[in-house]
Amino acid sequence: MSDNNSPRRQLNKPIVSLLLPDSSDWDETGLLPADQANKPLPVEIPPWTDTTFEDHTSNVRVYWDKSNLVYEKEWDKNEWVGNRPPAADLFFDVDAQYVRHGVHELEYEVTLFRGNLDPSGVLTVTVDEVPPQLNSNSALILDTDHVTEQYLIDHGDKVQAAVPPYGSSAPGDTITWYWTKTPFAVVDADRVATRTLYRGENGQPQPLDFPGDMILLRGDGDFYALYRLHDRAGNPSPYSTAYPLRVDVQPQPRDLPAPRVSEATGSPGSEQSTLKALDGIAGVTVVIPDEAAFKPGDTRSVQWAAPGTVGSLHVTVAEDAEGLRYKIPDTHIAQHMGKTIPVYYQVVGVPPNGDDDSRLQNLTVQAADNWRTIQCTVPAGSASQISLAKVVQSGKAVFSLPRWAFMAVGQLVTISLSGVDASTSSQLNLTVRERLPVTATELGANAATVDVPVAVIQRFAVNQALTVKAQVSFDGAASWLDFPSLNSRLVA
Repeated sequence: MSDNNSPRRQLNKPIVSLLLPDSSDWDETGLLPADQANKPLPVEIPPWTDTTFEDHTSNVRVYWDKSNLVYEKEWDKNEWVGNRPPAADLFFDVDAQYVRHGVHELEYEVTLFRGNLDPSGVLTVTVDEVPPQLNSNSALILDTDHVTEQYLIDHGDKVQAAVPPYGSSAPGDTITWYWTKTPFAVVDADRVATRTLYRGENGQPQPLDFPGDMILLRGDGDFYALYRLHDRAGNPSPYSTAYPLRVDVQPQPRDLPAPRVSEATGSPGSEQSTLKALDGIAGVTVVIPDEAAFKPGDTRSVQWAAPGTVGSLHVTVAEDAEGLRYKIPDTHIAQHMGKTIPVYYQVVGVPPNGDDDSRLQNLTVQAADNWRTIQCTVPAGSASQISLAKVVQSGKAVFSLPRWAFMAVGQLVTISLSGVDASTSSQLNLTVRERLPVTATELGANAATVDVPVAVIQRFAVNQALTVKAQVSFDGAASWLDFPSLNSRLVA
């Protein structure tokens, strides 16, 4: 830049802080927001420097569109602040009559104290008062007028629409779309979203989405989908033609009748049934009824007994391709003998569907009644008599409970002896195996056993009854089943 008084120095452009930022993304330069049109326009003249002289004056003249003088101010030396004009004199408003639709030029010129004339750069001010023009058929383009729960499942949990092309589209336009019950009285709460159009997007249908969670939240009934355009200045178009829709998206409860157990007995369709334990010696099959109302994408599983209880099982893989038959192995039957357990299936749905449990099948598992009787295997002999002499000779007595239905490692076995006390002639009850779990060795040998030392047998009176009792718990000692007792006689 030349010195202060050099001829034709170009000064900085006027400043209008209300203008929107310029960018290569947009077409307009110096765009004024639409709500500022036809109002006084605040302007700031950037300060410049000059050398003052006695009996000389300086002035500024501001022009709108070259010929309209919209502001001027003159100073003498005494009015300047150092080598600059007073800051307060550099702010003014362009009269509202000039701030109307069109592309305008705002500039100023300064007459320096020595008479030189310095022009400013030209500021473009674009005033846009013309709103976007909708297509003559402005309704959204949709592929349905009935939005259902299934429609959302099939279409990615959304309703996709498109704004038809419109002739006045330009980069920076925005589309705001609405989901409303009152198309003639749209409120901000009806708004769904807004998007901005960038260069290259105008002149073609513009996709927009109505999300499934929004539709679900606003409920079922008659709705209208519509939109409104704004240009970059903020001029609004009218609302588009409303597109009517019937909405039925609230998830309907599934009808999930109780399952049945193939090996159990009960009335057809009943939610009460009975399983004889021995009928489940090879496991049982839980069957989901054909009439169960599933939805696309549902996954199913079966719950056998209350979760967390002994013997409960959650089965996620079906035996059949239809996903209706689920196998419960024999290892989960005996724990429930003498009890009634819930059997049901569970459904996990894809959004917007929820998760549901079926109605319960209340299954009573009847205990077996043909358990085998415990035996005295050492000393061998008649079950009706146990020889004390042979016990002494063997060094012990061994009692064995032969393999029983559902026998498994970990089941608890208690064995006790009852007879007459040899010393006091009173009743004597002795537990010789107390709640000990079946071992893998015992399972392989097909019997649970206990070795009873001679001294224990000698506590019982000879020629008196000696009863051997056995109990088995299949559910971790929560309950016990009495097996048939061995009614014997201790002889000399």
